[in-house]
Amino acid sequence: MKSSTKTDPKPIRDIAYYEQRFRNRVFAKLISFVTEEARKQGLTKKDIAQRIRKDPASVTRLLSNPSNLTLDTISDLLLAFDAEAEPPEIVLFKDRRPPNYVHPLIVKTLGIVASDSPNQATTRSANDAQKNIVMSGQDLKFRASATVG
Repeated sequence: MKSSTKTDPKPIRDIAYYEQRFRNRVFAKLISFVTEEARKQGLTKKDIAQRIRKDPASVTRLLSNPSNLTLDTISDLLLAFDAEAEPPEIVLFKDRRPPNYVHPLIVKTLGIVASDSPNQATTRSANDAQKNIVMSGQDLKFRASATVG
């Protein structure tokens, strides 16, 4: 996301995207913790609900999708396991590392595999001529040996 001046309002699309992205991240972290701890301790959703004095149906609803969880609800769920959350890390967009991502269709099509030379992916075309694809700003090493045609 590019930076803006003091007076530039953020696009509604960006606001909605980052709100949902944050909800999804918090939910995924919470669900993975609750699932693992419930398995370790042999707890059911009913047991969790009893520990935090909630209705079992409400606990099931909370754990079923990334709704707009409140901080109090998250705290209650963690308290059921004698746990608490550390505040999340806050990162400026400009300070984030660039994504190290190659789309799965490109990997499949080119048959990309690890290479010895940094920041390059090597492909083999139908006539077996070598082509190098530079992966600028990334730490990946690739070598593709698929025939594209």
